[in-house]
Amino acid sequence: MAKKPGYTSCPSRPECAGLNGNSEQMHIEHMETPAHGEFTIGRHAIMTYRKAGDGHIVVNHTRVAREARGQGLAGKLYRAMVEYARSNGLQVTPTCSYVVKMFERFPEDRDLLKG
Repeated sequence: MAKKPGYTSCPSRPECAGLNGNSEQMHIEHMETPAHGEFTIGRHAIMTYRKAGDGHIVVNHTRVAREARGQGLAGKLYRAMVEYARSNGLQVTPTCSYVVKMFERFPEDRDLLKG
C-alpha cells in the first residue's frame, strides 16, 4: 500500500497494538502540512491540531468512532501527540476537552503546556 504524501507511520511501539489485539486493524498515522496536522487510527479515531507559530501547536479535536470506543484509542492518539511534541520541542495548547483532561491526568506531560 502506498503512503499518502505528508503521512508518517507509527513505529512498532506498544501503543500501536491492534484493535482487539489485531495489529493489522490499528496503525497510527501522522499527517502534517505547514498549517495543521492529525493523528489517525484508520477510520476509527482522529486527533487534530493546528500550528500556531514556531514551536507551538493547538490540539483542537479528538474523536473515536462509536464501534471503537472503550479500546483506549484516544489515549493512544494522546500518547502519539505527546511523543511528537516532545521530539520536536513543541509547546501544546489543548482546546479539546479530552486533551485538557489528559494533561490533568498525567502531570508528567504538563511541561509541554504553553504557559
